[in-house]
Amino acid sequence: MFERTIENTIKEKINGGKAIVVVGARQVGKTTLLKEILKGKDYLFLDADDPATRNLLQSPTTEQIRTIIGDYKYVFLDEAQRISGISLTLKIITDQFKKVQLLVSGSSSFDLGNELNEPLTGRKWEYELFPISWEEYENKIDFVEENNGQITGFEFKWNNRKTRFPQNFMESYKAEGQVIDRNNFREFVKI
Repeated sequence: MFERTIENTIKEKINGGKAIVVVGARQVGKTTLLKEILKGKDYLFLDADDPATRNLLQSPTTEQIRTIIGDYKYVFLDEAQRISGISLTLKIITDQFKKVQLLVSGSSSFDLGNELNEPLTGRKWEYELFPISWEEYENKIDFVEENNGQITGFEFKWNNRKTRFPQNFMESYKAEGQVIDRNNFREFVKI
């Protein structure tokens, strides 16, 4: 997984008394990020892609929510935009279950301006997750060889292992008349 720059900011808010809401476009890594943040914690995962979860959370009473949450201290609701009227349910959880940290993910189409702002005013920290940034990408890459501003080799870190792209691989690319430097490295790694 790519380490996301927003991860530590969110971790600092854990157990801060407010819901943590992460929105973003499809496939940017919202679920992966929140699961990584919750790694090692015992948490309840509620997947709103599941029709049973949607039915359960559409308009539950406080007692029904208490039964759903049980003894969990962390609750992760994924794809919250799929649940009609979810904002009031989130408000109840935030207001009535003070020892529970609520984490919510939703797509950019989750209209936070209308759906969540009023019920959760002052009750949430909201973050937008974007696709991998160049900084996040570059943090995975170690530039290991550079000569007069041209990159001649690099190592790619993946799952705590490094894969070296040697000079001969880079040379074959340059043989086609391409010069690899920090300015066009992004295009090179698309190969």
